[in-house]
Amino acid sequence: MLSPESLDWHLAKGWYRMGSTIFTTHFLFFQNRPFSAIWIRIDLQEFRFSKSQRKLLRKNAQLFDTAVAPRRIDEERERLYAKYAADFDGRLSPSIADSLEDYDNEVVFNTWEVTVRDRVSQQLVASSYFDLGSTAAASILGIFDPALKCFSLGYYTMLLEMEHCMAQGMRYYYPGYVVPGYHRFDYKLRLGQAEYFDVRSDTWQPYTQLDPEREAPVEAQHAALNRFTAAYSGYGQSAKVKIYPLFEAGLYDIWNEDYFPYPYLVPLNRTTKHPLVVVAFDPKERQYYVLGCRHMIQTQLMFNAEYLQSFESDDFVTDLLAVQQVVLRTADAAHAAKVCAALDLG
Repeated sequence: MLSPESLDWHLAKGWYRMGSTIFTTHFLFFQNRPFSAIWIRIDLQEFRFSKSQRKLLRKNAQLFDTAVAPRRIDEERERLYAKYAADFDGRLSPSIADSLEDYDNEVVFNTWEVTVRDRVSQQLVASSYFDLGSTAAASILGIFDPALKCFSLGYYTMLLEMEHCMAQGMRYYYPGYVVPGYHRFDYKLRLGQAEYFDVRSDTWQPYTQLDPEREAPVEAQHAALNRFTAAYSGYGQSAKVKIYPLFEAGLYDIWNEDYFPYPYLVPLNRTTKHPLVVVAFDPKERQYYVLGCRHMIQTQLMFNAEYLQSFESDDFVTDLLAVQQVVLRTADAAHAAKVCAALDLG
């Protein structure tokens, strides 16, 4: 089992658990485009429930019985999960056990559960799972009966998680990420005054100070590469910012550390006689990289053909790339453009 102190440390570094692994990412990909993952947390030391939150807690307390206990995964919960998944607009694991990768003989995290039952029938109508560390907790999965959406049960279970954490003297509550430009996750910002993990400084800052258009990882990357292409055109050269949907390859093949890791790139080659030269921008380091890349042959093994065919337009690069050489690293778009204009690209 991961120690409580180790979970606290990873959460404080902007990491998150998926299944039985713990990792971090700052890029997401859905609807055929990249989005930024902005990790947030609530400081419980000064937190107080708002008037509307107290109203919801009081209202639902009259209708439902709630409990907090070490996690259980059984047929009753899986039936509720199936009902929730059938109404969910998006991809979900086939079961709670698969989602948490939480099997009795392979438990890694100290996972607890909030349950909500109809007071009259005692039917399970909502459940949520959260991991406890030493001074921090992370919300992992929430499910509810979609026929009872009007009771805000998903939001309600998060409030109950926070209430339990405060009673246990926890300092931080991590509800996961929000996504600028994609409002499905905005409900997490209603929990309270949030901090966000600033990838540039590895520190937590007030969310109200975040300017997503300039500072969110995907948005910063796209804007920087557009500055590069504008400077590059001044040398009579043309290049286009393209989407690279295979940037997550490193998550599937952990033995190879060379996969190109960014969702946007600018390919420079005009022929295929030379190794592919691309320009990338790292939103953490705020640096441009001019990289020599090679095509990996196992694209079809890691990504199915149907998935790849959905990116057939000229806006995408769907050859699996590995970095062979760093040609240049610079914070200056003009310098990067000048160096690239002088390269023999064939």
